[in-house]
This record gives sequence, C-alpha cells and structure tokens, in this order.
Amino acid sequence: MTGNRKIVGGGLAALALLLTAACGSGSDGGGSDQSNDGGKGGTAASGSPSASPTHAPAKPMAKMPAGTDAGLKIKGRLTVCQGPAGAPFFEGTDSTGSAAGGTTHEKGFDVDLLTLVGERIGAVPVISGYNDEMHMIDGTALKQGVCDIVGGVAPDSPASFPEMSFSVSYFTKDQAILSKQGAHYTSLDALAGKRVGASENDTGQPDALDTYNSTHSKKIKVTRSRMPEEFYGQLRMNQMDAVVTSNARAMNIVAEHPDWGMTASGEFGDRFQARFAVRKDNTALLKQIDAALADAGGNGQYAKAYRTWFGGEPASVPKGE
Repeated sequence: MTGNRKIVGGGLAALALLLTAACGSGSDGGGSDQSNDGGKGGTAASGSPSASPTHAPAKPMAKMPAGTDAGLKIKGRLTVCQGPAGAPFFEGTDSTGSAAGGTTHEKGFDVDLLTLVGERIGAVPVISGYNDEMHMIDGTALKQGVCDIVGGVAPDSPASFPEMSFSVSYFTKDQAILSKQGAHYTSLDALAGKRVGASENDTGQPDALDTYNSTHSKKIKVTRSRMPEEFYGQLRMNQMDAVVTSNARAMNIVAEHPDWGMTASGEFGDRFQARFAVRKDNTALLKQIDAALADAGGNGQYAKAYRTWFGGEPASVPKGE
C-alpha cells in the first residue's frame, strides 16, 4: 500500500492502518476542538478512578421528529460494521450463524453509543458478521449496502476519505502508560531503563517507543507481542514495569480491575478523533447520529457510558459541529 492516509482502530496508535493516497497532518479538525473532544483525559489524566460521586440520573434520549427518514437500508434496524476498533469499544460476547454469514452480539463503549443512536431513530443496532476490514474502512462496505454505519474508526483527516462521511467526534485516542499505582510514569522519559511491554509494531513506521530509543542513549527496554494482554499479569507480578497501550484500553483496565492496583497516566503520541462513518450521500442518517451524540452529551447518557467503560468523568462531551 502507498501513501499515508490513516484510520486508527482501538489498539496502539502504532497499529494504524495505512491506506492509499496522500493526506495532510495528523489533525482532522476535531483534534483541537475541545468542545467535541469526546472524553479525552478522565482517568488517564488523573491516574486512577476516584471514589464514585453521586450522579444525577441520565435523561431519556430525544426521539427524531415524526416522519423523518433515518436513511437505513432496513427499516427498524441499524446495521453496524464493527471496523478496526477492539476492546473497549467493541467486545465480542457470542456469535450465531445465519444465512447472511452470522451476527455477533457485542458490548462496549461504541455499542452503548450506537444503542443511544438506535433509541433516537427507533432502530435496533445489529453488529454484522462482515469481516473485510479494508472494505469497511475504504467505504466499500457502505457503498455496497453491507452496513449503515462503520464504528470504531478514527481518521487522521476525514476530508481525505471522500467515500465516507463522518460523525462528530466522541473520543480522543492516543497512547498511555499502564503501571502499578505509585509508579508515577508520566512520560516516556520516566520509562528509560524500565521494562515495558507493547504491541508488535507491524506498521512499517517507527512508533513512539522506537523513536525514543533511536534518539536517547538510555533506552526503554521494550518487549513486544501480538498479544500484549499477556503483559498485564507480568505487570501485576512485578516482572514488567509498565505497558504502553491505547489510552482507552489503559483506562478500561483500571476501571474494570480495581483490585489489580493499576494506574493509567502519561498520555502521549498522535491524537485521533473517534467517529462513526456512513455512506457519503447518507446525510439523513449522519444528521441523526450527530443529533444523538449531542443529545447524549447533554442528557447524561454519554457520561454514564463513559463511566461504565473508563471509570472516570469525561473531560468533555460530544456536541454538534
């Protein structure tokens, strides 16, 4: 593949998918828009979740105006292609076969947000079993009607993907340092000389750890794996000092396993805005997705979902653009 257009999934930023054609810088217009930052910071910025405060109940989602066409290929069903993001945006729970190739019942942060979209438009989100990732992120699956929406994508420049239209951003993705509480690793400099686990770097481009080691005499002792989850146990047993992973995954580990005594800190690297993608001409659906995200940002539903998966309060919430 040529060029440097990128859509980043839910894992380490080094796992960015390189697509054809050229684009601009790593900013997509939403990266510096704090009103549309979609929950950047939170747990990772503060280190670990604080005691849960009392929250006002989230309000019900507003319904789209009667007689509105949501632009769905099947009325009453929001068909979702999962896209490149994994946990905690999509977490598979079970699969059932069907003539269409099967559907996967999922849970996750994106699934919660898509459920809120479904509540607005009167449709049930269904995760398709379609698994051609490249066709999901180059717009082919949307063009062919395989799905109404692709989740878990974070284009570095939405304008560089003319085949698709993107929603307002709902989460800012970067990298973070997962370590035991009290370690105080707030930057890559703090990891110099430390044993650090990270995902296999198979993009062909140097990532932040590679770049750091190439420019500093005191190296970070990096161990890589295609299954970085194996490092969590080593971290707990003091056989590893830290794990570099996505900020979302780091915050999710801290939130879901408070007994592990972990902290997420030191966010760094390129920042990408997570967005939902629809077919380029499907303005009807895009309008309703944006309206649902803005509504969820204002009625407490977004913050509720954020607390479920990331354990803290979002620094900001989605708003209309």
